[in-house]
Amino acid sequence: MERSRMRQPIVSAFVFVAGLGFSTAAFAEHFHGVVSGRAADGTLTVQSDDSSDVNVVIADGTKVRQADGMGSKKVTAASLIPGLRVDVTGRRQDSNRFVADRVTFKKSDLKIARAIQSGLGPTGARVAANEQKIAIGEEILQQQQATLQQQRQQIAANDAKIVATSGMAAANATRISNLDDYDVIGSYTVYFANGKSTVPSKSRHELEQLIAMAKDLRGYVVQVQGYASAVGSEALNERLSTDRAVAVTRILQENGVPPTSIAPPAGMGISSQVAPNQTQKGQAQNRRAVITVLQNKGITGR
Repeated sequence: MERSRMRQPIVSAFVFVAGLGFSTAAFAEHFHGVVSGRAADGTLTVQSDDSSDVNVVIADGTKVRQADGMGSKKVTAASLIPGLRVDVTGRRQDSNRFVADRVTFKKSDLKIARAIQSGLGPTGARVAANEQKIAIGEEILQQQQATLQQQRQQIAANDAKIVATSGMAAANATRISNLDDYDVIGSYTVYFANGKSTVPSKSRHELEQLIAMAKDLRGYVVQVQGYASAVGSEALNERLSTDRAVAVTRILQENGVPPTSIAPPAGMGISSQVAPNQTQKGQAQNRRAVITVLQNKGITGR
């Protein structure tokens, strides 16, 4: 009987300790911040992202790891220098004291912190760490704004060139002015990938059907006009529009359309835009070649 009574407190103590373990795990937290100072006993002062100073205790069991790419490696607590941005996981003892179970940081952030340390003392490092967070955010925002502005300026410049290229369009129109004596029998539009002049395979089939219909006509002529979206340099767009017209003309010839029934392929550049160039969808609609089958009005009697 006495032995049974002695075992009961031991079991109760075990349950009580286990309960404390679950309680500790349940209240584990983590926060991000920048190391701004380090005491002689190894305790860190970390300025959290909400600008509050937290004293972080680095215990013997604290795991310190350096992340590099998709992996990480174990390092010593000596790496936790002022100016280093860290992710701390552990238990909060009071409002500004935190016992760390795990501290992780990026290899790139360690390089920045070491650069700060090489030229600044502890006080300067704390100031620089704060300025670093602000500067990085401002730099990214400025880069994004500059890129967006460049894109807008390029699109606006190309839109302005549409008017300037009216002379080129008029010259190409003169080359085929004799087609006014023809009636339009049918037409088809081939759309091209960005920066490409290769006719897509799905368009080849439709084009071959149009060619077969044209061959049944007397006195027909096939007109091909290539276009480009108003994105990119003027010289590039002129070349692309011509290459697209030539690529379609080559398919006409491969399918038996005689040269006498093909009007000279015309590269129209960025003239006659059919959609706005501010969207990818609009740009895709402008990257095209228009194939028109015409028949002599003298034959149709019109």
